[in-house]
Amino acid sequence: MKAWRWVCTAAAGLLCLFVVLGVYLAWPTHPPDAAVPGRMPRLSHVFLIVMENHAPNTLTSSTTPYIRRLIARAGYDSSYFGVTHVSLPNYVALLSGRTDGTHSDNPNQAFIGPTLVSELNRHHISWQAAMQSLPYAGYRGNWYPEPPGKNPVRMPINALYAKKHDPFMLFPAIRQHDASHIVPLHTLVKELATGKQVPRFVWITPNLCNDMHGQPPGSRECPSNRPYLAVRDGNRFLRWMVPLITHSSAFHGPSVLFITWDEANTPHAIWQLPQWKQWLSWGPEAPRILGIPVGGGPVPLIALIPGTRQPPHIRVWADHYNLLKTIEAGFRLPYLGHARSPSVTVLTPLVEPRR
Repeated sequence: MKAWRWVCTAAAGLLCLFVVLGVYLAWPTHPPDAAVPGRMPRLSHVFLIVMENHAPNTLTSSTTPYIRRLIARAGYDSSYFGVTHVSLPNYVALLSGRTDGTHSDNPNQAFIGPTLVSELNRHHISWQAAMQSLPYAGYRGNWYPEPPGKNPVRMPINALYAKKHDPFMLFPAIRQHDASHIVPLHTLVKELATGKQVPRFVWITPNLCNDMHGQPPGSRECPSNRPYLAVRDGNRFLRWMVPLITHSSAFHGPSVLFITWDEANTPHAIWQLPQWKQWLSWGPEAPRILGIPVGGGPVPLIALIPGTRQPPHIRVWADHYNLLKTIEAGFRLPYLGHARSPSVTVLTPLVEPRR
């Protein structure tokens, strides 16, 4: 009988623990939306680099010295979040203002509806998607290199380009009519060198080593079970890529370079409650799993603008829908999807010139 009492007491204690833990994790982690003053300038050029799978606290001065210098010296929102997990829905959200409810990284998915591309085309604003390690413009494969005969969804061990990080190819309307705008990164590098014919909006996706994602374990270059290699390579990539943009004659006047990450990496241990709470932090219209809102976790948002001497550091709760809305506002475009919500603010201070 005593044994049964002990079992019942232990079960009741565990139940209470899970209830408390559930309340803790489900409790909103972001403050009320803050007002963002200022008038949004009409932007000449917008560059956007999207990295992978890291929260700010994992990018330390010892592992990512260049990124830490950027954060210190550029505009920065210290309260910025991914939309959800896994990676692919965050890319779709950035391009279209919605995720269509997907939580899958399957690159065979297809999405319909208006996108930033359709709005840019309608308003005759030039654009380009520059994908590192893409073999040629408009390539339709899920991966590159992509060994024949393999599972088309599973990442090949030495893949560098990943369609799941190229949301433009996930929309059939873009794939069919605008594939020539989706180019290898070296095309943009040549354009930046001359400063001519650089599109007004440029999206940049590094390859799987340089975006900090990493390749599958066992790969030659940046296996995901040795994450420091991908972090090192990502820091090197930005140290190379950012000056190519900011020193280009295309980066002048009311222009901006945004650098962000798609989602935060997950905690390594179940007892890391504060990190789990951040990883599960939610945004507008976030889906729920077992009643707990699932957001993308905290990620860096860095903004560089030409000639500023006082880069703003702000703490305004925002996610990828806010960034999309900020880009749309800078180009005077209609807002798409969840970016239409009045609670989704435009991050004006990050792009306002300050002397």
